[in-house]
Amino acid sequence: MTMYKILVVAMILVSILLSGCITTTTNGRHSGQITAIEKNGLIWKTWDVYVKTDISSSQEDRYCVEDETLIPKLDKLSKDRQKVTVLYKAELIVAPWRCEGSEIITGVEE
Repeated sequence: MTMYKILVVAMILVSILLSGCITTTTNGRHSGQITAIEKNGLIWKTWDVYVKTDISSSQEDRYCVEDETLIPKLDKLSKDRQKVTVLYKAELIVAPWRCEGSEIITGVEE
């Protein structure tokens, strides 16, 4: 009977985590210049975008893009070397087929 209770509790916890009840931990903005856009992954392909606040700086922040409709706009801004503000969110738990380990770009402002 205790194994049944453990299984039920585990299923409830997994359901809560996967349902999105515990999702966004941070919403933010980062202004800078896009230095690179890459499509990465062995099994699950995701888009990574690299942004530098100051182009002469060595610090570069990595963001992930889930909405592929943003890629052409980001690519154009990167080629034109325009200053851009990316809107992003960070999630507490991210499945490996999504943007694991980085903030997710939700929008772009020129």
